[in-house]
Amino acid sequence: MMGIVKAGERTARLRDLPLRVVRLASLATNAVAAGTEALVDGDLVAAQRVIDDDDAVDSLRHSIEDECLALLGSGQLEGVDLRFVAATLRVAHELERSADLMVNVAKTTWRLHQHPLDSTSQRIVERMGRQAAVQLRVAVNAFADRDCSWASALADMDEAMDELESSLFRHILGASTPEEAVVVRAVQLGLVARHYERIGDHAVTIAEQVPLVVMGQRSPRRRRTRVAVAS
Repeated sequence: MMGIVKAGERTARLRDLPLRVVRLASLATNAVAAGTEALVDGDLVAAQRVIDDDDAVDSLRHSIEDECLALLGSGQLEGVDLRFVAATLRVAHELERSADLMVNVAKTTWRLHQHPLDSTSQRIVERMGRQAAVQLRVAVNAFADRDCSWASALADMDEAMDELESSLFRHILGASTPEEAVVVRAVQLGLVARHYERIGDHAVTIAEQVPLVVMGQRSPRRRRTRVAVAS
């Protein structure tokens, strides 16, 4: 067992932990915004910046994990505090994975440099980026504030992301030409759509930690019906 933590120090560290989570969420949402803009604009410099900035995300995640493990190792936590610290480990993972997915989106900017997006794809990708950022912010704020009402809204918000994903699939699968550029763009955009959809899922998972922390109960995950992509 790790060393005993004095009550005052423990309280201060518990108060600081959600602030660190919010900072990590800020890095993740910045990656969503910057990665989306880089892809839509075909900006290779901006895309590389998103890739390089991921080191800061990894560093902060590791810092949060180390703090959580130290607090858990003290053996002095119980009740809500114990559940919050344990859940923070999961939330940090979800945020770091969201940023990793935007690194993948940024790398797609390089792959599509010779095959720029058409206007419809640009519009849908921009909307997916905004939706992903909003869902992450709402989920993390609900977690930091331990607000079950906001957390419960994430499942409904995620349906909007699913519809955007389906819209992009319908668009790219509706292309009538077998030209190489169109095929390459369709394959890459299909992967991009999945990346954004996964970020939405990460946000839902973060929100699901809130009732677990507050009430010690897991909320049942609602099964979603996906919209068919066939036109």
